[in-house]
Amino acid sequence: MYRILVVCTGNVCRSPMAEGILRDLLENEGLGDQVEVRSAGTWAVSGSPASENAVRVSADLGVDIEEHRSTPLSHALIHGANLILTMEPGHLEEIVVHVPEARGKAHLLTTYADPEAGSARGVDDPIGGALSEYERTYRELHRLLTAALRRIIPEVRAQAEGSNGAQAGPR
Repeated sequence: MYRILVVCTGNVCRSPMAEGILRDLLENEGLGDQVEVRSAGTWAVSGSPASENAVRVSADLGVDIEEHRSTPLSHALIHGANLILTMEPGHLEEIVVHVPEARGKAHLLTTYADPEAGSARGVDDPIGGALSEYERTYRELHRLLTAALRRIIPEVRAQAEGSNGAQAGPR
């Protein structure tokens, strides 16, 4: 199983929306059973629901995050992930400072989605904003994650082939 962790601050807006979007995109690619997508927050309180506007916008655009509950970022989540996508440069920095070996698998979503752009800007946090801000964030996340699939899909397939090859030894 390939594991992707999406990280923001409180794990109630951006990362739950991104988690839902990414699950939906992977399901549409036929990879839903090969990839586990989770989210966490650097300052999350365990068990909080996604914000009302995040749930509403996601549902309006076809993704259900109603059951989401926030999860604090932990060493176990970082170590267990094959790929970590962060919403802000500060999230990325926090991960690699506390878990230096995560450096090769942790990335700012904006630069992972478009490495050529070289943008170190993050995804704006809509927390407390108008519904239109959540819609804008959702659409940006959808665009970025759709672009990121170009890199994610080959990694998932390579891991699946590697694990199949490991099991296909002599009998």
